[in-house]
Amino acid sequence: MFSREGTARSDNQNRLVAGYLAAVGGFVNSSGFVLIGTFTSHVTGNVGRLANDAALGQYAAAVAALVMIVTFFVGAFLANTIVESHFWGRRVSRAYASALAVEALLLVSFTIVSQLSASQAHPRVKDSEALLLCAAMGMQNALVTRLSGAVVRTTHMTGVLTDLGIELARWFRFWRRRVSEATRVRLVFGSNLPERPGSPKIWLLLTIFSSFLIGAAFGAFAAVRFHQASMLVAALAIAACASYAALSRETHAA
Repeated sequence: MFSREGTARSDNQNRLVAGYLAAVGGFVNSSGFVLIGTFTSHVTGNVGRLANDAALGQYAAAVAALVMIVTFFVGAFLANTIVESHFWGRRVSRAYASALAVEALLLVSFTIVSQLSASQAHPRVKDSEALLLCAAMGMQNALVTRLSGAVVRTTHMTGVLTDLGIELARWFRFWRRRVSEATRVRLVFGSNLPERPGSPKIWLLLTIFSSFLIGAAFGAFAAVRFHQASMLVAALAIAACASYAALSRETHAA
């Protein structure tokens, strides 16, 4: 599952990994928001926050937002650095296992730090806790992007919904062609003949979105019910994924 990258992977492999990690991404994002009031699985919101805080003269908050953006980047950089290492030779799955283990460690660290600072309500304290989640999500996003050959991303849904819109528009045009052929009524315009789109991509996108949504729902519920300890659920899920990758007997194709 973690031994083949890019085009060497099957649609089913991408769908399984995408569904699993998207659920974790949704869980971390919503659980983190309940606990510290910040979304951490994507950068867009923090870029907007940076600009807004700077415009209002709230420079400490603006710097905090900037640091979260940089931390997400550092997480992505670290993940790819681990995978790029030649220490593991042809056992690329072990490289992914190591990077996933670091992500799990970051989530556990968040649980500990958040528990210790639970009585501190200052926004900058919460921003400091968010750095651990930003780094973890940056790592996960980079790992799955590299693994799938930039086909899958699991920590934010903007691109997923955009791609779903594109794919459904293609299907809609194809269906109009079928109806047009059956009724002899022209429903398709333009010189390009509508071709039947491939279904694996749309199933992949639907898997990512639904998994993220389910994970987010469980994350919010867990955070309300179990507070800081809820993040251990995500940490265990990533640790299990790392163990699976480490125990894989497959070798990376030369």
